[in-house]
Amino acid sequence: MRELFILTKASLVNNFSLHSLNPKHLNNKKEAAKLGLFVVLVVALLPVYLLYTRFIRQMGMSLLMINQTSYFMALAHYGATLLMFILGLTYVLSYYYFSRDTDMLLPLPVKGRNIVVSKFIALLFYQYIFTGLFLAPIIVVNASLVGSSFVYYLKSFLIFLALPIIPLSIASMVIILIMRFTNFGGKKDLIRAVSMILFMVFFLGLQVLVQRSMLGITPGEEEAFLAELFMNNRALLDGLVRWLPFSGWASLSLYLQDASSWLYLLGVLGTSLVAFIAMIVFSEKMYLGGIIGGHEIQSKKKAMSEAAFDKASGKVSKSFMAIFKVDLITLIKTPIYMFNCVSIVVIIPFVFLVMPMLTGLSSEMEMIIDLYYANIDLFTLGLAGGYVAFAALNPTAPTTFSREGNTFYITRIIPVSTKDQIIGRSLSPLLLQLITILLVSVGFGFYLPVGIGRLLLSAVLGLLGSVPLILIGLLVDINRPLLNWDNPQRAVKQNMNVVFSMLIGGGIVVGLGALTFMLIRLGIGLAIQVPLLVIICLVISVIVFRLLSARMAYQLQNME
Repeated sequence: MRELFILTKASLVNNFSLHSLNPKHLNNKKEAAKLGLFVVLVVALLPVYLLYTRFIRQMGMSLLMINQTSYFMALAHYGATLLMFILGLTYVLSYYYFSRDTDMLLPLPVKGRNIVVSKFIALLFYQYIFTGLFLAPIIVVNASLVGSSFVYYLKSFLIFLALPIIPLSIASMVIILIMRFTNFGGKKDLIRAVSMILFMVFFLGLQVLVQRSMLGITPGEEEAFLAELFMNNRALLDGLVRWLPFSGWASLSLYLQDASSWLYLLGVLGTSLVAFIAMIVFSEKMYLGGIIGGHEIQSKKKAMSEAAFDKASGKVSKSFMAIFKVDLITLIKTPIYMFNCVSIVVIIPFVFLVMPMLTGLSSEMEMIIDLYYANIDLFTLGLAGGYVAFAALNPTAPTTFSREGNTFYITRIIPVSTKDQIIGRSLSPLLLQLITILLVSVGFGFYLPVGIGRLLLSAVLGLLGSVPLILIGLLVDINRPLLNWDNPQRAVKQNMNVVFSMLIGGGIVVGLGALTFMLIRLGIGLAIQVPLLVIICLVISVIVFRLLSARMAYQLQNME
């Protein structure tokens, strides 16, 4: 127990960077600036959180109007569980296997079970932050629907404590299983990354099927389904309980006022305890087998011939292409980077190509097609705006320097001009953006009668509008790169540069969208709108490129 306590304490201090909160460190201008920047960011995001709170209240009132208040908390619990599971996959992979403290702990006489449990508890605290922000307005709104009391808030607090345990336990077992059975061959990192992406695609498809089954709406019987909702106040809840019983139990423990509510609460707590114990037993058997040897490298046995060596050594590539190749290979070979940066290229097209078929959207195609024909120009520009928004959400560009960590000194000393650095580092996110645009365009072309000319116009505008956002991401990251990290997860998921880049990119998307909407309201056609948008994107790109060139030259020369 003492060993577990020490490991957990070290994990908490490391994961939350608690040492930086030491008052002595606040005298440092950089540390104080970081704290001030965090406060400014929180204040800036408050309006978004207020909008989220209003949305939650509106959803609660909507369920009240159709006599389904018992479904409100169950739906929230279900959504939070899915969110915690998806976030947990990347965090478990990073903190269990790629954290530097793991390499330090392995040679020590420490049980693998205690390593996993200590990291699990640390991640559990991290999940509580997100869960608290997600559930706080839901609990308050639900209290206005079912009645608030001390007992209600006590039960809510217990449900809150138990909520992340099940998804994080399942995520831990999934990752441990993947890492255990892919721990072979010289391409184990690529195999693991691909395995995670395939699992995520399978999981998303499964969730769509589950949600269809939960609703249980048969085509042609929508009126009967609505009548059932008004007569049976647990119609939606019963559909969810069939697939995710502990979410239904969480709602019933708050919705019911009799003694059975405590039994449902015990069911939630008991299920969480069983999942936690199962994770401990599973990790004790499988964890060390997946991590030992994980950093071994197998060399190719086949020797290179003299002619092949002369040919390879005599081939000289462009500097920016060399930068691009290294950056792209790093993205693909590092599971954390591939899952966070590259997987969006797979998941987004999956949403547009596969999910409509799984959700039965094809039965409503006639209405969607009529809507498209009534707003062809708006669709064309809106699709281009969606592509630009994808570029703002992808963390590849705003983490390009941070991902190098303590090897950033190589970037400083290699004889490559800042122009080539910028071009080379822009190509990776640009390539990912191009693949995403092509696949999404195919998805839209499959379901809607969109002409090739319209799709091509949207693609070109979207790709052109992505360029300034990618350059902005590079500018944000070179200005304050996060180089001192102990696992690659921090370089991407816990990097404030990603947030700042998203905020700036979101502002540009909103600004261009507002301008486009105003032009449409004024009756100005695509013949004027498209050249105007192209000029604006080019001007922004040139301005950001010059700022980036100057800033990068300074940082590479002066940054320690």
